[in-house]
Amino acid sequence: MKELLKSPELLHYVLDTMVEGLFLLDKDLTIQYMNSSAMQIMDGFLNENDYHGRNFHDYVKIAPIEFDEEGTSMLLECVKNGKPLTRVVSEYSNGKTLSINVVPIVIDNEKRGLMLTMEDVTKLVEMEKELDMAFALTLPNSKVEHKMKTTIEYQDEYNPELKNIRITGIIKDGVYRHVVNSLKIFSSLAAQGVTKVIGIDKDQLVQAIIFHDLGKVQPDLMIGDVVDPREVFEDSKLHAYRSAEIAKHLYHQPDDVVDLIKYHHHSEKEASEFLPWRLLPMFRLFQLIDGLSAAVTRGGVDVIFTVNGSSVTVTEHNKRPKYDGTRKIDLFTGDHKKIEQ
Repeated sequence: MKELLKSPELLHYVLDTMVEGLFLLDKDLTIQYMNSSAMQIMDGFLNENDYHGRNFHDYVKIAPIEFDEEGTSMLLECVKNGKPLTRVVSEYSNGKTLSINVVPIVIDNEKRGLMLTMEDVTKLVEMEKELDMAFALTLPNSKVEHKMKTTIEYQDEYNPELKNIRITGIIKDGVYRHVVNSLKIFSSLAAQGVTKVIGIDKDQLVQAIIFHDLGKVQPDLMIGDVVDPREVFEDSKLHAYRSAEIAKHLYHQPDDVVDLIKYHHHSEKEASEFLPWRLLPMFRLFQLIDGLSAAVTRGGVDVIFTVNGSSVTVTEHNKRPKYDGTRKIDLFTGDHKKIEQ
């Protein structure tokens, strides 16, 4: 069989036809390579045509990842600590929005430099903004929107051995993002027939999703902090209680919606002491949607789900062993079954 291209030619061809922009930097941030897509994406940001031997921060006029609050290059810090930066979204004055990933290059335990990839996500962000505007029109008032958009969520990496997390990002409008992602997941499940299951009330569940985190309060953390989540974050039952009170007394939600919100962070055994049987299928679905949205919003986790009658099968690629893999949940019985692949 004849080779398509010789190895060096094939590598150059692949790199230069990538849709994503690519920079390869040494440990001093000197540019060793950039592909054609990077030049196109960064058009107008570059000081000159020849990048060879140029420092990344000097060559790129508006660097997609620059310096932290203490003036330290975040890229140099990435080389030093060997920790990747993922899905960093930056918006620029020329109207472009870029999504950037930075991955340390480590060979034989030696930190050699960085691989930086970027993608122009301007159109996707514009579409998302249009959806956000449409969603905002469904909210009870501007106070609800303001609370959602000013309650942050943290992106993190979980260490299963130490059972701690490292803060990798701060989503300033985190609760708003979480609620939007929850509604998207519910919409996808509804398209597969989950709202046809007895006990699932679409309107009530939508209201529970909208109000469920209005009582949430977050600690003050920085990117790079390593913490035990059990110590620094408030018991989730407390913000559920507050959210339920807000929904009931300020927005006059029905008792079923209030109860779903109040107990959504209880275990099913605990919740079943307070909830009537008729609410349990919706309670289970609510907990599932809340958990999947949290994984998507905070961890960038990919999820796939299918509905078959009252059963929902979920596949997650999650660094948390408890959630990684495929599981099947029956909304009627509450049975959870891990499916071996």
